Amino acid sequence: MRQFYIFKIKPEYAILTKENPYHLFHTLESIYYINQEELYLGRDLFERLIDSFNPKKMDIELFKRYKENYFYTKYENVHQIYDFYRQENTKLSVNRTYLEIKSSIPKPTFFKDLKEEKNLFFCDFENKDYFWLEKIKI
Repeated sequence: MRQFYIFKIKPEYAILTKENPYHLFHTLESIYYINQEELYLGRDLFERLIDSFNPKKMDIELFKRYKENYFYTKYENVHQIYDFYRQENTKLSVNRTYLEIKSSIPKPTFFKDLKEEKNLFFCDFENKDYFWLEKIKI
């Protein structure tokens, strides 16, 4: 099971880190694993790097796109695809500052829907994996 955290990076930082994303991943990983005493520093750094999503708009768009899909369900801000034939079990949680995808396959269905967004950076902190969405083929 893969767990991706998806961040919308501010354009000025995206330009700086497009060709060498390791530093961006390392910074986000440091924020992810920060201890309670330094939380205010991490929050400040996070707000400098990250643009927010419009969760209500994204919820509505995803629902409109998948509402006729037999494999799709939605509850509050969580969208799920359970496709027995593709052996896909994917959950997408929509939050204001990040999206979270938990999936049984490496390239979930929701990836193609997120292609419309700019500067999306994917991090799998557990597996030390990271990439820009526009750099992968879906």
